[in-house]
Amino acid sequence: MDDAPAERLADDNIAEPDNGTKLIGSAELSSISARLNDLVAQGAEYHRRSVHREAVIDRLHEENQKLRDEVRASVFDPITADLMRLYDSFRRDADRLTESGADPGLVKLMESYADDVELILDRCGLEPFSAAVGEPFRRGDHVVAGTVEASDPAQRDRIAEVIAVGFRDRATGQIKRPLRARFYRQDVSADK
Repeated sequence: MDDAPAERLADDNIAEPDNGTKLIGSAELSSISARLNDLVAQGAEYHRRSVHREAVIDRLHEENQKLRDEVRASVFDPITADLMRLYDSFRRDADRLTESGADPGLVKLMESYADDVELILDRCGLEPFSAAVGEPFRRGDHVVAGTVEASDPAQRDRIAEVIAVGFRDRATGQIKRPLRARFYRQDVSADK
């Protein structure tokens, strides 16, 4: 009789310890292990898909930002270019009026218009930049608007006079309009 319960337990893959609790047999452990392996594989596949989904979202966001910037540029660039010319015009008029001895109130009015245009450009994300007389030429930042004969060879390729300030994009640092200036030059034929 003692052999019958042992055979039954061996058939069911369940062993009973002395304290009365049931232990899991190897067939059930294999089944649980297989199910856990399936869950791990499903989790790994879910993670792989999540990473791919995040990459797609990031790429779409980047494309959206680029498209938005291109649309903004196509709309605002012509407007800001006109505003820069208007700014230059008001500054030139203020300088011309000052030189001609015009009413100081009129000069201040022209300068205030230029300041207002500068504020509009600032709201568009553009900031003016200038340079001092004697600074060296920097490609991309400066444009030659004319030349002045240098009396000293050390002045060569240095700013003689700023004609118009430049403007750069505050966020990117990109030059939207280079500074226009007259630069010192030295006649090379005089050296020979």
